Parts: sequence; structure tokens; C-alpha cells
Amino acid sequence: MVSPRPAGAPLEGVKVVDLTRFVSGSYATMLLAALGADVVKVEASPDGDPYRSQGTAFVGGESGLFQALNTGKRSIVVDLRSEAGRAELDALLADADVFMENGRPGSLARLGLDAESVRERHPHLVYGSVSGYGQTGPESSKGGFDLILQAESGLMSVTGSAESGPVKVGAPVLDIGSAISCALGVVSALYARDRTGRGAHVTSSLIEFALACFTSAVPALFVDDELPQPMGSHSPTFAPYGAFRARDGSLVVAGAGSEALWIRFCEVLGATELTSDARFRTNAERVRNLDELITEIESRLSTEDVAVWLGWFAEAGVPAARVRNLREALTSPQVEHLGLVRDEGGGERGYRHIGPPLQVDGPLRYPRPAPALGEHDDEVRTTLRERLTGSGVTGDGGA
Repeated sequence: MVSPRPAGAPLEGVKVVDLTRFVSGSYATMLLAALGADVVKVEASPDGDPYRSQGTAFVGGESGLFQALNTGKRSIVVDLRSEAGRAELDALLADADVFMENGRPGSLARLGLDAESVRERHPHLVYGSVSGYGQTGPESSKGGFDLILQAESGLMSVTGSAESGPVKVGAPVLDIGSAISCALGVVSALYARDRTGRGAHVTSSLIEFALACFTSAVPALFVDDELPQPMGSHSPTFAPYGAFRARDGSLVVAGAGSEALWIRFCEVLGATELTSDARFRTNAERVRNLDELITEIESRLSTEDVAVWLGWFAEAGVPAARVRNLREALTSPQVEHLGLVRDEGGGERGYRHIGPPLQVDGPLRYPRPAPALGEHDDEVRTTLRERLTGSGVTGDGGA
């Protein structure tokens, strides 16, 4: 399992066996690849990860959705229904540091690949699991995509407006958040293993990450029994903190997360009288009188276009932005400066990709583009042949 990893990358030398599919697990292992780990994606024959054939965009016949979640990995095909295939996977695990999966809890037990069984055979291994509802409990065996857990967690109930009713967030934030959480746990467990010599079972779930997102919102519920309601682009905790319409019809978002910022915000608007208005004297009063506050703010914003206001807010140090579409965001000077949009591969298989959401002494680079199905079968199996022969297991576990 030797691969050309970036020299000096934080996880250089770490070997990951990746049995994940879909979004959450795949993103977690892709982050580990960005950090320098050698990630071998184990795919079932004959079709591999279901996302290879899903989505709406295809590059050279390959799914852009699959590429977006599997850049940096190698791919082998293993038939886990066969004894030889399971032995081959076990040989991979014996030589690995991390095993990642995101199946329904309990679904891998029949193959002897549940956390308890794998860690009994390989106590050094860090076993990572991402699920919808957690590993234990009355609903743990239920499947759960991002949409499902947005509903279950209450996230949809506070998203949207009174007119629209509950709506989902426009990106799979629970998949990505639980993936990052699990990757953090895996790295922490590897650090602990350096001291103890033993691995750990690291778990995260969409429901856990969803509720973590409410950290700043739940005090009102716990303390005052106030149930959060959908407020469009505005906040139940701070005001002003939302989107407002300027003269040209464009939306500008601005946030006054402190009293000092509130005063500066009003100075930019030329409305310092609002700071002494009894309706808006404190943040709590501004939240209670939000509709009136929005009316007051938009009456001032209606005198100039959004670009003018953004310049004035920037000069005053008040956080603000124009509401952009995704194309505008991806081509903004700041995103281009950070190098967040990357060109991967080349020729017919070349594609554009979003880079990792962190840097370690500079940008992280994926070691390779997303793999074709079984692209690294021979490369990986060469390193396993002696191990399998020595164990007395023969036969090909691949497709």
C-alpha cells in the first residue's frame, strides 16, 4: 500500500482502508487523503460505489458526484461475498492504520467487519464509523440521508420562513459536518495510539452534528422554553443579523454581533437615533421588535445601491456581504486567492474540484484524481500477494 504522498504531509505513512459510500463517509476519507494518508477505496463488484452512476454531471463518462467525494484515493474491487475476498480485505486491514465505513450499524456484522470483530483481530486499528442516527439506540439501525436527518433533528423547522414553512438547507451540511467530525476523531485516535499502542472505535452521526449546530440557539429553549421558529435569513439570537434589500433590489447581509458593531452599523446608515430608540436599545429588544427594525434599516438602505453600502460597511469594519450565487462565489477574488477551486487529472478525465476546507502550513493537495473503478487492483494486490500466500488463502477476491 505504498503511494506517492505529499512530502511532509501530516498523515504521511498512514494507511486507510475505505469501505465508505455516498457522501459522509466518502468525504471523511477524502479529507484524510488530503492530509497525506494513503486511502484505498474498497469497492464491491461489479459496479462499485453507487455514486459512480449517480448525479447529473459526467466527465469523460465518469460521475462528477463520485469525483467530488473521492479525489485522492486509490480503488480496488473486492468481492466480500467470497471467503477469498474477505481474507484479502483482512490482509489489507492487518497492514492498515484506519478502517472507515458508513453502513447502517450492524450491517457489517454478518461479514465479520463490525467494529468489535475487526478490532479483536486488529487491536491496533482505528475503526471509524459515520451513520445517520448513531451506533446505538432504538433508531440506530435506520438509514438516514442528509435530508432525512435535517427533518429529524429540527434543522428544517428553523430554516425557511413563516410563509415558506420548513425547508432543507441548500447543501448537505450534515453529511459534511459529520464527516469532518469523524475525521477529527480518527486523527485524535491515531495520536492516542502512539502512546497506548491500541486503536479505538471513532463514531459520528448526522443527528449528533445537527444538534451541535444548535449550540447557540438552545439556551432560549432550555432557559425560557422559547421554541425557535423559521425566520428566513434572520437570527433568533442577534439583531440586526440577516439580509436587507438595497435600492437596486440586491440583498445585503450584515451582522451586528456586539453592541459596538450595532453602533457602527447605525453610524453607516446615518441613523444613530436608532441606538437610543427604546425598541432597539438592547439586542434582546431588537430581536423582539425585529419586524420594525427591518423596516427602519431598509428605509435607509433604499437610498443607495448595494455596492455603495458594502464599501461604507467595509470602511467602518461592519461585517457585510452581497448575497451571491454559486458561480459568483466560486470566481470571487478571495476564493481564487485561496486556490479553493482545483483542476484534477487531465485529458478526458480532467475535472474541477473544491479543495479541502483547511490548510496546514499552506494549502493541502490531493495526491491523485478520483480513481477509475478498480484502477489500482494490480498495484495494491502486489503488496498483498505474499501475505495471502503465507496465510494459505488462494484465489482472487476481485471482480
